[in-house]
Amino acid sequence: MCKTMKELEKQVADYRSLKALKEDLEAQLKDAEREIISYLDDNKKVSETGTDFTIKVSTCERRTLDGKRLEEDLGSLSEYQRVSQYRRLYVK
Repeated sequence: MCKTMKELEKQVADYRSLKALKEDLEAQLKDAEREIISYLDDNKKVSETGTDFTIKVSTCERRTLDGKRLEEDLGSLSEYQRVSQYRRLYVK
């Protein structure tokens, strides 16, 4: 736990460093995913099995409600809303 400004500054620096590393790793992961999907697409496959892996790609669908349009058609939806609170850290 940080007790001095110096300790807090070190913790913020560590946080920034780890966050940058995380973003870099996420970008590398996305690139690897694109390469794997590209392999499957180029070979017109939806799955592949190797010596130590099995990969599969599928199409997913997500449906959401258009809240603005519902409110235009039905009026206020506030009685149907659930509100949750959480804390968020901002570091600049």
